[in-house]
Amino acid sequence: MKRAHIPMKTKLAAALLQTDAGQHYIPYLHSKLMTADQIISLFQLDHYPIRHADGGTDEPWNLTWLWIGEHREKTKRDVKEMAKTKRIHLREWRGQYHKSLAANIARPKRKIPSRPFPKGRKFRR
Repeated sequence: MKRAHIPMKTKLAAALLQTDAGQHYIPYLHSKLMTADQIISLFQLDHYPIRHADGGTDEPWNLTWLWIGEHREKTKRDVKEMAKTKRIHLREWRGQYHKSLAANIARPKRKIPSRPFPKGRKFRR
């Protein structure tokens, strides 16, 4: 007798249940009552080790399945880290910009011109 084809969603749901997160958050008895779509909906893909914002790709080696609650917490931490990185880069860029600007721009003219003594005349007392 030929075995029936196992759909990809069913294979994915089985794989997710075998991960640490799947075993921790979904008890065996509950998983028996759930459909493959329900199991998959409890997980989200996370870009790890290289965040998408930092140039991470959508390749399998850079994607990790996380339970939806863990992914939300990690995203909150990542947003703070990305904002700090952006502030540091902006501060460095501003410093470099101002240094190059100062080197290329001559001193501005004084608002009040200096008044040197007239040349060639002698002053009387």
